Amino acid sequence: MKITGNELGLDNIGLINLKNVYQNSSVKTLVNDIVNNGEGVIGLRGATMVDTGIYTGRSPKDKYIVDEPSSSNKIWWGDVNRKISEDVFDTLYRKVVDYYNNSDESKTYVFDGFAGADSDYSLNVRLVAKKAWQAHFVHNMFIRPTEDELADFTPDFTIINASDVFNDQFEKHGMNSETFIIFHMGKKIAIIGGTEYGGEMKKGIFSVLNYMLPLKGVLAMHCSANVDEDGKNAAIYFGLSGTGKTTL
Repeated sequence: MKITGNELGLDNIGLINLKNVYQNSSVKTLVNDIVNNGEGVIGLRGATMVDTGIYTGRSPKDKYIVDEPSSSNKIWWGDVNRKISEDVFDTLYRKVVDYYNNSDESKTYVFDGFAGADSDYSLNVRLVAKKAWQAHFVHNMFIRPTEDELADFTPDFTIINASDVFNDQFEKHGMNSETFIIFHMGKKIAIIGGTEYGGEMKKGIFSVLNYMLPLKGVLAMHCSANVDEDGKNAAIYFGLSGTGKTTL
C-alpha cells in the first residue's frame, strides 16, 4: 500500500516528506521490485535470491548500544554489549536520515508487525528500508498484522536500515569499522549501515526483546519448542542459528 511518510509518522523520527512509501507490500510486489530494482534474481525453484556481499552473518564487533540514562544501569556492559556515546549515535543518525531524505525518488519500504506471538509480551516492530529484499526478509521473519491491526498500528521499536551508508569516520569515533548497528533503547530506535546481512534486523529485534523482557520478569531464550501427541509434555531445542532447531 502506497502512503506518505508523514501519514505513518516517519517525520517524527526525522524522515521528512517521504512521498514514495510502501507499507506492508505483498510478497508478489516485493519480489517484482527485487528483480526490477536489480537487487536479486529468481532461482530455479522459484526462491528469491540476493547477494549480501562480504557479510554472510552478523558483525558482532560492529554492534553497539547507546550509553544513555534510561538504560545504562540495566545493561551488562562488556564485549557483547558494547557502549557508544549519544554524540556518535546522533552523528550517524543524521547521516542515515539525510540518506533517506535525499533519495525520495526511490521507494521507501515499511514493514509493521509483531515480534512474539503472546500479546502480553509481543513487541510492535517497524522496519524501514530502501531495498525491497530487506522488506521481503522481515515480512517473512515477523508476525504480520491484520488490516484492522495495521490501521491502528503504533511501533514500540523502529529499525532504520541504511545498508548503503558507511561511517567513514569510524576511527575517529573509536569504532571497529565503517559498518554500524546501533541501538538507542531510550529513543526506541536502531540504525543499520554498511552491511547487507538481513539477519541484523531479525537479531536486532531479538536484542531488544532480550533487554525488555527480563524487565518484565520473563527469560528470553533462543530456541524452538515442540510437544508430544497429547500436548502435555514439551521439549525445548537450543542451538545456534541455522543448526536445525525449527526443522527438528
